[in-house]
Amino acid sequence: MSSAPPPAELDTVPRSTVVAVVAATTMAQIASIMGAAVFPVIAPELARALGVRPALIGYQVSLIYGAAMFASPFVSGMVTRWGACRMMQVSLALCAVAVLLGMTSSLAALVATSVLLGVGISVITPSSAHLLFRFTPAKNRNLIFSREQTGVPLAWMLVGTTAPAVTLAFGWRWAMAVVFVIVVAMLVVLEPARAGWDDDRKRAAPAREYPLRGIMVLWRRPALRWLAFSSFCFSFVQLCFGAYAVIMLVAEAGYSLVAAGLMLSLAQAAGVAGRIFWGWIADATRDSFGTLLTLNALMVACCVATALVSPAWRAPALSVLFVVFGASAIGWNGVFLAEVSRLSPPGGVSVATGGAMVWNFGGILVGPAAFATAYRLIGSYTATFGLLVLIAGAGVVFLWLGRRAAVAARPR
Repeated sequence: MSSAPPPAELDTVPRSTVVAVVAATTMAQIASIMGAAVFPVIAPELARALGVRPALIGYQVSLIYGAAMFASPFVSGMVTRWGACRMMQVSLALCAVAVLLGMTSSLAALVATSVLLGVGISVITPSSAHLLFRFTPAKNRNLIFSREQTGVPLAWMLVGTTAPAVTLAFGWRWAMAVVFVIVVAMLVVLEPARAGWDDDRKRAAPAREYPLRGIMVLWRRPALRWLAFSSFCFSFVQLCFGAYAVIMLVAEAGYSLVAAGLMLSLAQAAGVAGRIFWGWIADATRDSFGTLLTLNALMVACCVATALVSPAWRAPALSVLFVVFGASAIGWNGVFLAEVSRLSPPGGVSVATGGAMVWNFGGILVGPAAFATAYRLIGSYTATFGLLVLIAGAGVVFLWLGRRAAVAARPR
């Protein structure tokens, strides 16, 4: 079970340590997610090299997060035994090997790449949550978790702005090579801080965790359970947007690969700003569920609007849509993880986070593959985006139930 210092100890943590932890966890998040993000961003060129249709990239994304979903319940035991910082390094090492395999232009190697990326990604979030909960004050936790979670949209933004241009200029393998260098560099940067940040690890603790422990923790706490269910819907929509926005713009809106990549980067930039903004709102209002309900409503509206996109849409209108879509569909994670940590049992942050991430990764697993299947039946990317309103709407229901359960559980 992961431990965290009592609140009194948090006041004695130097500000420089807090800044270093937030910066390191954010950069590690960026590096690991870049390994997964590069595939859908360069999907048209990669699909051409592999001799498959670009729409099939959704199945590859689902394979990545399917592996993450199945690995996630086992992570908390390894964090306890080997330390959160060491496990972040393990995550980055797996991602580096995966990117190297992905450069071989073999479908079989791509499967292995996807599994390694998934396992690597499954480790990064519980490890980061352990460090952040241990070193940050409760009053700013939503904002701090949200700042750390900006690593995900920043990774997509960096890949969206660089990978298409590098691919067109030098080839898709060079785009992956850039990602490989970044991942390895971050792994090395973490080493000097590892001993100090992992001084709470328990060498005698079993590395193997009972796989259903995190799920059981959620099930015993209704507010946590409904919150985790809502993350399934959020991640479903988020990954469909990330995996298919570029392809949709190229195929049905008349955009070039570079222009579509820049539009996705705009959405990711909005996601970065959104995560910080929603974290600040949640801390200011002390209402994380209300904050999540607000951005969920925006997500529903964006799914409807995306179904109407056509070549007739002017760039400013499309930019506004992508900004709002990014701020909502990409902006929820920090508030969600901070609320999971707050609702966790004492000393069980990584366990509860691991359990919640099963549902999070489940949405990512099902989402892109379901989108690809729906597209094959409908034949339109924009119309398929319109169907996502059903998933986003289910998220509203789950959040409402979670909020009601949280209110009922408060001491009277």
